[in-house]
Amino acid sequence: MPLPAFEPAKTNSTTRTFRLSGLMAKKVLWNLDDHTRAKHRILRAYLDAWIPVMGRTAKGRSRTGSPRLLLVDGFAGPGRYATGEDGSPLIMLKALLEHADFNNLSSVEFIYLFIESSKARVDHLKTELDAIETPANVTCHVEKGTFEDKFGEIVDEIHQEDSSLIPTFAFVDPFGYSFTPMSLAGKFLDFPRCEALFFLPMVDILRFVSRDRQDDAMNSLFGTDRWRDAIKMQGEERRTFLLSLFEDQLREGGRVDYVRSFEIRTEKGREYRLVFASEHEKGLALMKRAMWSVDPSEGVKYVAARGRDGQEVLFTADAVDTAPLLDHLREKFGTDWFTIEAAERTTLVDTNFLHDGHLKSKTLSPARKADLIEVENPPGRRGFAPGTKIRFVS
Repeated sequence: MPLPAFEPAKTNSTTRTFRLSGLMAKKVLWNLDDHTRAKHRILRAYLDAWIPVMGRTAKGRSRTGSPRLLLVDGFAGPGRYATGEDGSPLIMLKALLEHADFNNLSSVEFIYLFIESSKARVDHLKTELDAIETPANVTCHVEKGTFEDKFGEIVDEIHQEDSSLIPTFAFVDPFGYSFTPMSLAGKFLDFPRCEALFFLPMVDILRFVSRDRQDDAMNSLFGTDRWRDAIKMQGEERRTFLLSLFEDQLREGGRVDYVRSFEIRTEKGREYRLVFASEHEKGLALMKRAMWSVDPSEGVKYVAARGRDGQEVLFTADAVDTAPLLDHLREKFGTDWFTIEAAERTTLVDTNFLHDGHLKSKTLSPARKADLIEVENPPGRRGFAPGTKIRFVS
């Protein structure tokens, strides 16, 4: 079914910076910080992989009409930072327009929905978008309002008509934790082929969960009052409980089988989390690869660091320690025979490692050379080809 009508951005190639007056006015543009840079790297890396996969899938599934994909930025902001870097709306749009596979996706209609509550930021975002030339199969809509209201209207209307939302990726990066309603997340993730990436300011959630007058915000964030159990907890116990509660609520509220989180810490120790939710193993695989592109050592966290020149220090890993992966396989399968396919799936679903990057050459091959495992290859096949059977030596 068609999406409700949006107001498209008007053409205007002049870039403007808007300023608000008054003590309570919010900045239209602000500086880019390190933790935002990290989450944007993951966002771009994921969309670089998601766009061609979902584009081809949409083409294959569409029997009548134009195949369509929807990309939503629920808290879009002005589209640019005061220091000149692209904001999330431009990152999401350029991930498509600059993609090497874009010309092969000309038959797919890409719909972008950018939602922002501040009029000044909406105006600035429209100006930024107007300066970008887009082909006929790409449409950008900018809506002034809240993510809960604007996207909620679309989701509710489609639910009421007993129809289905077109394949959707939503980036939910609110200004604070009180603007992330679990009820809406569950509703749109209940549609097939819908995925979301949430940004959680854990530093604030952990600090305010035990303070007065937080009931409405916490109930909205978690979709339950079970967060109250964290009030009596401290430190790591509180952190683990609240993050697990958020992840569990995503699984229970929507059609979500796979939830994966990524830790981001600033130099001052402020903690944030990116939480990804998808119903598909392919989506999980793509997001894990995006996370490893930011953390090449473990694939689970980013810690901001700067050198003496003030520039961000990027860490690389010469070798990944896959001993925990081998331990996981031994614990799961014991001394029973298992297939390479079973090993790939448990690596993907149950560990932080990449099933197509860490399993065969970095884990199983060394184990085979060390006589830790036995391997039975199908006739005429070598290595760890499909159908290969493996067993740990007792």
